[in-house]
Amino acid sequence: AGSRSSSLGVAGEESQSESLVGPPDSQRQLGRWAITFLVYFNVSGGPFGAEDLVSACGPLPGLIGCVVFMLLWATPVSLVTAELSTAFPEDGGYSIWVSEAFGEFWGFMESYLSWGSGVVDNALYPVLAYQTAVRIFGGMWGDPLPSEDSNADLTSWKSYACKVVLTFIFSIPNFLSASAFERGLGLAFGFVVLPFAVFSILSILFARGGKWSNLLIVRENATSSDVGTLLTTLYWNFSGFDCVSTCAGEVRDPQRSFPQGLAMAIFFVTLSYSVPLSAAIANGTPSWSKWDAGWWSTVGLEQVGSWMGSWIVLAAFVSSFGQHVAELFEDSWQLAGMADTGMLPAIFSKRHPLLGSPWVAVLFQLCLILLLVSFDFTSILVVSSCLSVLSTLLELSAFAKLRASRPELERPFAVPVQSRAGLALFLFFPFVIGSVSFVSCFVGGGFMLPVVNSLGLLGGPLSYIALRRCTGARYHHGAVR
Repeated sequence: AGSRSSSLGVAGEESQSESLVGPPDSQRQLGRWAITFLVYFNVSGGPFGAEDLVSACGPLPGLIGCVVFMLLWATPVSLVTAELSTAFPEDGGYSIWVSEAFGEFWGFMESYLSWGSGVVDNALYPVLAYQTAVRIFGGMWGDPLPSEDSNADLTSWKSYACKVVLTFIFSIPNFLSASAFERGLGLAFGFVVLPFAVFSILSILFARGGKWSNLLIVRENATSSDVGTLLTTLYWNFSGFDCVSTCAGEVRDPQRSFPQGLAMAIFFVTLSYSVPLSAAIANGTPSWSKWDAGWWSTVGLEQVGSWMGSWIVLAAFVSSFGQHVAELFEDSWQLAGMADTGMLPAIFSKRHPLLGSPWVAVLFQLCLILLLVSFDFTSILVVSSCLSVLSTLLELSAFAKLRASRPELERPFAVPVQSRAGLALFLFFPFVIGSVSFVSCFVGGGFMLPVVNSLGLLGGPLSYIALRRCTGARYHHGAVR
């Protein structure tokens, strides 16, 4: 794909020619903006759910936490994603990285962890969209928006039928071409970002400049549980920057598109949290101490007006659409890439002859999501977080291992750190943040929390054994044979 040079050395002839699988650059449909939109909706989708960043321990710790996670978590993960996606510019992404670094079993575990987390998240968005639609058609524009913990009216057959319809509608873009996906997600991005930009300006104007000293407040009676909530919310709102690796085979000019698209995504995600949160805190009505997940429509109504609360509710619906589309896109191309490399049956690698979409993988996930939308997500989401953080730690480990074991691997874009001491420092904080987040998945939630998470992790080895015995699936790519 274009000129391929590396600051880390020249690629070995045989191994690198085997690893460069995928269409030529002229057939790849995704550019830097597609990467930006895909990452934005996988990671954020707007400031929805970020209210706990402020109410948990106060405005100052929450805003500092955003900066810390942006610099010490999101940026390193994005740089690693850019380097390895250009070294292996093909569908499958991190499944291939970990397989190349640690072998077939760990590559499958990475695939299980990331895909398992993703498919649960994917089923959440039609549920949130349905609950938002209930508020829209019920005229409850100023009520708090639904969050991941919402469970109202999820069991009746009428509500399930509505969620099925929404799931079908939300999944349509993934059956179309990648270029159509980029345009649709771009429109959704604009619809979600615009109301919060307007809100931030008007909130300060209506408060006559606001009281910016509010941003320096620290909650005096914060408990260890509140600190845990803050850390969990920060991880949840800054995880997912690795998502674009799974469709690397569809990205044109990857050595420029990945670093530029990821950099823009970090910029927009950070602004999506910090700007409206800062404006709302400075306005002061209602007090930040009362905020909870889903409160943005209430804040917009009280600080600006009923029309702003209504606009934010509509943006929440579009955000659920964008997050579902982006997550399904990532997970579908991951399954297709796994099938390309032998980790799954070949049927999952089928692309539509005209549109190029991995329609079998999309259809398979659609069936799973239609089943999951009838479930209670409160406990399932805990497992999702556990799987997600462990998969990211595996990716960072694969990055370090490949730097040591395959220095000759051609890296069109390389993280500008080459010494062992520099790499250790570069990875230190992401590993600390990831490890703390992983441990938090097993403490503070009673006896069932570690049991449920352990069962979720156990599903990986069991699935690996079952697939090998039933289908004979074996990884066949690059250096691992």
